[in-house]
Amino acid sequence: MPLPELQYRFINAIFDRDQRDAAAALVKAHGALDAVQRVGIYRNSVHGILLQYLRSLYPVCQQLLGDDFFEAASDRYIDQSPPTRPFLAEYADEFADFLHHHPALSTMPWIAEIARLEWARHQAWNAVNQPPSDFAQLALLDAGQQERLTLHTPDSAHLLQSPYAIHPIWLAHQPEDHPDKLPLERLQIQQASTVLIWRTGRRLQQVVLDKQAWDFLAAVQQRATLPELAERFQEQLVTLLMNAVQRGWILSFRSGI
Repeated sequence: MPLPELQYRFINAIFDRDQRDAAAALVKAHGALDAVQRVGIYRNSVHGILLQYLRSLYPVCQQLLGDDFFEAASDRYIDQSPPTRPFLAEYADEFADFLHHHPALSTMPWIAEIARLEWARHQAWNAVNQPPSDFAQLALLDAGQQERLTLHTPDSAHLLQSPYAIHPIWLAHQPEDHPDKLPLERLQIQQASTVLIWRTGRRLQQVVLDKQAWDFLAAVQQRATLPELAERFQEQLVTLLMNAVQRGWILSFRSGI
């Protein structure tokens, strides 16, 4: 049998229980272990590694679902969506969609929203560092450059909009004390929220935005030019811009040339 076909069958057995016997026919028994058991060792090892990865990626989801449910759901997800890329940090981007469509979670759609938040935190942590712009240079731009000027959030920045109180729910499951931290039973889960996640140095940041700050940063990420921002936010633009720069929500600008 050609090696590529052998590898293909073996990989199928790792991510599909029904294929284990077919792969076992290609494996020799050894000592006290028969062929099926030997294939099972590889399957359990791969699943165990990916389960640990999912636990590290979605710790709040694991707390909300409980260890047993989270492990069973993760095992099913791994079989349905095995890794296809060599960089493990890119794996499990569809886990939130998987939880959203899980039959047992149909009455708790907010758990999938927490998974989206945790994935955004993971992406922010793995984003490439970038140098900030010198905003003092804005005063040196001519009229033509100002017409083309666009502002930019950090590459690590993620804007999340949810019909549920995803930030308070996430905060309730953090070990650290926080003045806004409340137990889950005291939260209004059906409360819409807008959240910004980004990284500064070696620290992840996460804040709840009011509507105006959200609208402003959303327009920035949509590459609205400075004149377009001025037309939309008018006298509030200076305050919004200064606040965003001071907090690190806007890191750079480009003049279009």
